[in-house]
Amino acid sequence: MATIKIEPFPIPDTIRKTVTDADIGRARNRLRVANLERDIIGDALTKIYEAEAKGTINETEKNQMMQPYKSDLKRVDAEIDTYKRTVDLYELEAAKEDLFKRFQETFLDIQARIEKIKPSLNLPGSTETKPVEPNPAPAKTEPTELTEQNAPPKEKPPREKARNKAEEKIETIREEVLKAMERLEQIETEG
Repeated sequence: MATIKIEPFPIPDTIRKTVTDADIGRARNRLRVANLERDIIGDALTKIYEAEAKGTINETEKNQMMQPYKSDLKRVDAEIDTYKRTVDLYELEAAKEDLFKRFQETFLDIQARIEKIKPSLNLPGSTETKPVEPNPAPAKTEPTELTEQNAPPKEKPPREKARNKAEEKIETIREEVLKAMERLEQIETEG
């Protein structure tokens, strides 16, 4: 019996990372430095407020001394925001890629098992599943009575429970993918 080699499918463009490893390294370093710089500015502002409280400087002197620190603080906060979003983007894309790879591995494992089982069953017909063609729309006629075509849509029957382990695994993976997509959509709407 010949072993069937199943090739992994290519990574879609929507999965590819936009932030490179070099970019994320620089962003993380710059974020670390910017956070330290923010702490230093915060300490300087605290010292200025303490000096005013002790009576070492008056309010006018305090305001003059604080101006450069306030503008530096705004600049550093903007940098932190930018680098933080870069790190977040990288981590989300990495999670998305990981999810895709896990899905692909599971899919290929299931496919290999299917290909292994199929020949032993001697099923009639082709090995590929043909897509179902939609039924052509019937010619429109004047409705005189409520027919089955014009009846309101019936509710779909509840899904049957998975009948075997493979179907249970597929359902579990499907649910994980849907949950991950919902989380990504929620993060995108919040960001």
